[in-house]
Amino acid sequence: MLIKNKIVVGFVLLTGVLMVLFSLYIYVTYKNYSERVFYDRLHRKLASTIEIYDKHDTLSEKVITSMTEQSEYVFDNRQQQIFSINPYNDYSFDDAFFKQLDAKEEYRFHYKTKSSEYEKDGLAVPFEYGGARKIAVITACNLNGFEMQDSLKSILLYGNIILVFLIAIAGYVLSYVVLSPLNKIVQEIESINPNSLNVKLVERKNKDEVAIVAHSFNGLLAKINALVETQRSFISYASHELRTPLAAISGILETSVKYDTDVESLKNSSEQASKELKKAITLTNELLQLSKIESVDSQIKFASVNIVELVMDIINTYKRNNQSQEFDLFISDGYALESSYINLLGNEELLKTAIGNIMDNAIKYSDGKKVFLRIEMNTPQEIKLRVTDTGIGIERSDIDKIYNPMARGTNTHTREGFGLGLTLSKKIIEIHKGRIEIKSKPQQGTEVNLFLPTHTA
Repeated sequence: MLIKNKIVVGFVLLTGVLMVLFSLYIYVTYKNYSERVFYDRLHRKLASTIEIYDKHDTLSEKVITSMTEQSEYVFDNRQQQIFSINPYNDYSFDDAFFKQLDAKEEYRFHYKTKSSEYEKDGLAVPFEYGGARKIAVITACNLNGFEMQDSLKSILLYGNIILVFLIAIAGYVLSYVVLSPLNKIVQEIESINPNSLNVKLVERKNKDEVAIVAHSFNGLLAKINALVETQRSFISYASHELRTPLAAISGILETSVKYDTDVESLKNSSEQASKELKKAITLTNELLQLSKIESVDSQIKFASVNIVELVMDIINTYKRNNQSQEFDLFISDGYALESSYINLLGNEELLKTAIGNIMDNAIKYSDGKKVFLRIEMNTPQEIKLRVTDTGIGIERSDIDKIYNPMARGTNTHTREGFGLGLTLSKKIIEIHKGRIEIKSKPQQGTEVNLFLPTHTA
């Protein structure tokens, strides 16, 4: 069901229920009021009957009898009728009736007759006359009250039906007016070409919910467009990067088949092909790892990780591959004091990848010069790892795009790489609820700060 129809149905049901409840309140209130007024009249008439019951003249009967089907009776203490005015004799004054009266100061009753479609009401009151107990009874039909109740019932019933119909029309018009801007947005969205997302919805000047939706959707379109462009660039660059080593391997092997006639030439060609193949494998592995992290980051298992042991393990790995590479590791007093029970909550292999990529960049872009590492704690809730090098640095214009996949600095073309290291590192750090900051000056070096939340062991 459309929201517009839901609004109309909900509006009609809500107002309909409220009107029915209010109508019932009016009807019940009027009915109770009518009954109370009628019994007050019965009281007054019965008082008049008691005053003149011993005057058996026609004038008295005409004065007293003024209600529909009104009858008055007087009974003695032996339950015998001794006086009546306009008796209809349509009620049986039996022993049960008089027993009810014995226990009460007055007895109200109502009953149905064959001659009328409405009930008749009665009132019996005992009184003293001449030293003897008498009982005065009056019965009558509240015809005017019942007719007024029927009239009120019809007015409320048909009035509610008409009002519900009018409310339905008003609700439809109101929903159409309120949702018309949303309908326009839907039409604009449906007209968007999937091949061209560089569009915007028309935003309303008044800052209502529809304007907020349009603004948010425009922001989403901009993000999707940027993502699509990034993916296009990523695919294009990845294809180009993969094509280069594959083409090189193909050329080397073809040349080797045609021209290499001795073992030394075949060995050189194989080494060149192997080198290019390793590039292709490295690029493929990095692409697969990035894709895996982006698709299953919610399923990654976390455990307690000691940051110092993790960094030392990475350093040892680099030292095994290159003994001449120097590292300067410094642990601040703040961390040293807390290190006995403060660890990271994370995935050790992913953190190795993230920190290793940053250290690899520091080594590669500083031509193997010493890399400085500093572990410190600014607060008990956060560990900071700083990696600093004295290499070629990053141009200021490249800082904002350095995290994009396949993005490389303009001054790094002489260095091997695919522009995926920082992308992977940033994604991994964000998975661990941390953040990464880079400060760099061209030809002076780069400082990378990793901030990771602590875990109390």
